[in-house]
Amino acid sequence: MLLLIPIILIALYLGMYLMRNEKTGNCRWRQVGREGELRQWKCQVCQGAAETEKSEPKHCAARLERQR
Repeated sequence: MLLLIPIILIALYLGMYLMRNEKTGNCRWRQVGREGELRQWKCQVCQGAAETEKSEPKHCAARLERQR
């Protein structure tokens, strides 16, 4: 029984690592402005910029710019 708890914790962390989402990676979005309905965002990590209508961006701006 005592061995079961560490095994569950290891499995939990392994599952979280394998299921992580690379869409936003390490981006930390901060709202920097607003024009009408559009909200302007800037990432503190990759220095990417984006505009959305409702919530923070779902994708890393730097990765999107490199793919273009």
